[in-house]
Amino acid sequence: MLLKQLIIENFRNFENMDIDLTNRNIIFGLNDIGKSNFLSAIRFLLDRNFRRNGLTDSDFYDKDTNREIVISLKIDIADDEENDDNKKIYTMMSGAIPSGAEEIYIQLKAIYDAEALMGQPNLFWGVDLENLEAIPSNQSFFELDKYFNVVYIDSSIKLEDTFKRYTKEILKSESSLNEIERKVLKTHISNLNKSVGKLSTIKAFEKELKDEYKKFKDDKNFKVSIQSEIELSNIHSKLTPYILDEKNENYPTSGDGRKKILAYTLLTLENRRLEERKINIFLVEELENHLHRSMQIALSYQIFSDEIFKYLFMTTHSSLIVSQMDEVTLIKLFKETTVNAKSFVYRVPEDYKTLKQKLNQNLAEAIYADVVLLVEGPSEKILFERILKEKCERYESFGGYILEVDGINFKEYYTVLTALGIKVIVKTDNDLKKVKGKTECNLLGVNRCQRLIGRREIINLKGIDLIRWERDSHYIVERKNYVFSKLPTTIKKLKENNIYLSRVDLENDLYEVIPGIMDKLARDKNSTKNGIDYLQSAKLINMIELSTGISKNGIDKIYKHKRFECLKVLVDLCCR
Repeated sequence: MLLKQLIIENFRNFENMDIDLTNRNIIFGLNDIGKSNFLSAIRFLLDRNFRRNGLTDSDFYDKDTNREIVISLKIDIADDEENDDNKKIYTMMSGAIPSGAEEIYIQLKAIYDAEALMGQPNLFWGVDLENLEAIPSNQSFFELDKYFNVVYIDSSIKLEDTFKRYTKEILKSESSLNEIERKVLKTHISNLNKSVGKLSTIKAFEKELKDEYKKFKDDKNFKVSIQSEIELSNIHSKLTPYILDEKNENYPTSGDGRKKILAYTLLTLENRRLEERKINIFLVEELENHLHRSMQIALSYQIFSDEIFKYLFMTTHSSLIVSQMDEVTLIKLFKETTVNAKSFVYRVPEDYKTLKQKLNQNLAEAIYADVVLLVEGPSEKILFERILKEKCERYESFGGYILEVDGINFKEYYTVLTALGIKVIVKTDNDLKKVKGKTECNLLGVNRCQRLIGRREIINLKGIDLIRWERDSHYIVERKNYVFSKLPTTIKKLKENNIYLSRVDLENDLYEVIPGIMDKLARDKNSTKNGIDYLQSAKLINMIELSTGISKNGIDKIYKHKRFECLKVLVDLCCR
C-alpha cells in the first residue's frame, strides 16, 4: 500500500490544494500557514472520533458555507497483492473494488446544513474519482473505520492520560490475567477494601455524617457506611509509572522530556497490538517541544527506522527530528494568493549515507526559507554574513538563508530546494581537476554548475603542462582564468539562473576587489605572503579576522563588485 495523493478543496485555509504523497511525509512551513489544518483534513477523512462531531462553518474555506468541502486520498495498491495492508483494503472494500485494481480513492464530502449549524461528513470510495460510491455506514461509523486507526500525537501529550488509557486497555477484562493471578488479586482487593472501611478516621467520619444528618431529619434508623470500592476493572486508574535509579529506589517520572518519551513509548506499544487488523496512520505534530537535542535525535532514529511508523505525516520545526529521514516526501506549505504546497520525494543518495544527519539537518533548516544562497563552506558564509549585516541585517527574517554545502554536492541541495519552490542562488569555485595519465583537466566547477540546470558538460581542457601543474600553483590559477575567459556565453547563461562561478576561487575574487586590505592584513601579522596566500594558509581563522576588521568602505566595494553579485541578488529577492 502506497499513499499517492491528497486533494483538499474548500477546507479551512485550503481553497484547492493537490499534493503528491508517499508513505512518510514531512510537512514544513512558517507558523500559521496551515500545517495543523493539513493534518486535520486527514483526521476528518480517516479518524472516526475526530469526524463524529461534524464540520463547523469555520471549517469551510473563507467561511463560505455555500461551497462543498471535498477531501480525497489516492492509495496505490498495485505494489503487492499479498501485502497485508493491501489485503485489508480488499477486505474493507469488498464489492467496491475489482480484482487487479491498482489505485483506490477514499473521499469525504460535506455540505453545510444551516439548520443544524454544521456540515455532516459523507464518505465515498472506489477506483474512479469521478464515480465513487457511498461507504456503508451506521450513523457516524463507516466501514473504513474498522480498518484505519489514526494515531494523533502532539507536543501537548500527557503521560498520565496516555498511561491510564493504555493500562485500562491491558487490564480491561479478567481474561488478561491467569486464574491464579485473578484469584490472588481479588482476595487482596477485598481485604484492602475491608481495611479501608475499618480505618478510625473513616469510622469517625461516618459518625459525624450521621450526627449532622439528624439535624435535618431525626431518623433513628438512619445509618451510613463509607466503603472502598477498588475493583479489578478500575485498578488501572491507581497505577503510576516509576523510574528506578541505580540503587533501585523509586522515583515518579518527572521532567517534561522524560514524560513525553515514555508517553510516545506507550502509544507505539498500544498500536503495535492493532497492526494485524488495522492500518495505523500516524499524525505527529511538533514533537520537539520540551525535548533536549539528544532526545530529539533519539526520536528521529526511532521514527525513521521503526516499521510501526510506515504511514506517517509529521510537522516539525526541528532539523534534529528529521536528521534520520530517508525515503520521505517533503511538503512545503506556502502562501501566494492562497495557501498552496509543493512536494518532493526525497531519498538520501547512497554517496551521502554516512553524512545523512548533516545533509538532512541542513535541508530542514533551509527548507523554511524563501531564498537560499548555497556556498562552498564556512569561509564564504562568515564573509557573506558580515557583508549582509551592513546591507540587510534582517535578511533571514525576510526569508533569506545561507547554506554551506561543506563537502556535500551542490546538486543534492539544489534539486530538493528548487523542487519545493525555493529560489536558489549558487556561489561556487572554478575548480579544475587533472585527468590521471593525460595532459588535460576536467572543468569541475563549470560542469558542476552546468549539471544544476540540466545543461551538457563542457569538454576537458587539453594541453596541460604536467610539470608546471604539479610545481606551480600560479599556473593552475592562470588556467582557471583562461577557462573563465573562454566561456562568456556559458557564464552568462549560469548567471541567468542565479549561479555565480568564481573566476578562480573566493580568495582570488576578493583580491580582485580589495587587494590592499588583504595585503595589509598579511603584513600586520608579519607574514611575507600576499593577501591571497595568507588567507588560504589558515582559511577559516584568517577569514574571521578579515571579516571582523573590514571597514564599511571595504564592504561596499565587495557588495558592488560583479564577482559578488550573488549577495546583491539575495538582498534584492528578500529585502526589497
